[in-house]
Amino acid sequence: MKYPAVLKSYNLYHLLGVKTYADKEEIKIGYRTLAKKYHPDRDMATLEEEQRFVLTTVAYNFLRNDKKRLAYERILKKKENKLIKFNSDELVFQKQKTYKNFYSAKMAVDHDFNRFVDECRENFAKFLKFGSKIKARPKVISSKNMNENDFEGYVEEGLNGFQDFMRSVPRIQTRRY
Repeated sequence: MKYPAVLKSYNLYHLLGVKTYADKEEIKIGYRTLAKKYHPDRDMATLEEEQRFVLTTVAYNFLRNDKKRLAYERILKKKENKLIKFNSDELVFQKQKTYKNFYSAKMAVDHDFNRFVDECRENFAKFLKFGSKIKARPKVISSKNMNENDFEGYVEEGLNGFQDFMRSVPRIQTRRY
């Protein structure tokens, strides 16, 4: 599949203003609305709008071909499944600077540090991917952030609720021989 070099840094579906993996009709509607908006023949068209029109036209011409669109969707799925990899010079510098000579003179590679960096990468990738779905931590109730009377009432209410629950749990009869 010959992929236009101009579009390598774009998601073609988002460029056309449609959801990812949209069908042919949605792509066509998205292109037409953007073509009306950015067409260079309309009055007062700026250079940015003309460039945007060219990009949307190239993306539309690419996605309207079924074979090319299916191949592009396979590429998108592969990109989504890849983990984010960092090639930061600073991390490499930190790795070189912080090896632990004080544990062993032979230890040139810090496995703890590498494990820490790998774990941070995984957690950061999860945060980037699912950040909007992360729930806020529940409020911790303690005597420090409540009045004394309210806190005692809260504790007693919880204790009574737990005792009621324990009474409702059926008992298992055991035989003693």
